[in-house]
Amino acid sequence: MAQKDDKILSVEELAKFFGVSDQTIWRWCKSGKVPAFKIGSQWKVRQSDLNKIINQKINQKPSSKAGTTLF
Repeated sequence: MAQKDDKILSVEELAKFFGVSDQTIWRWCKSGKVPAFKIGSQWKVRQSDLNKIINQKINQKPSSKAGTTLF
């Protein structure tokens, strides 16, 4: 369960954090690569959900593929 003070991130904040375009974040949200939800027409992501994904990726065994991306 999310913490009471869990921050909700916008598409713009995520795009800036990952260094990608807003459109890339929209695609990740729509495809389910990011655990997002919509408020009206705006995609939002809980910071705790994003942290879980990042921690899972960090703890995975290294892939034999070079240049593996987060998503």
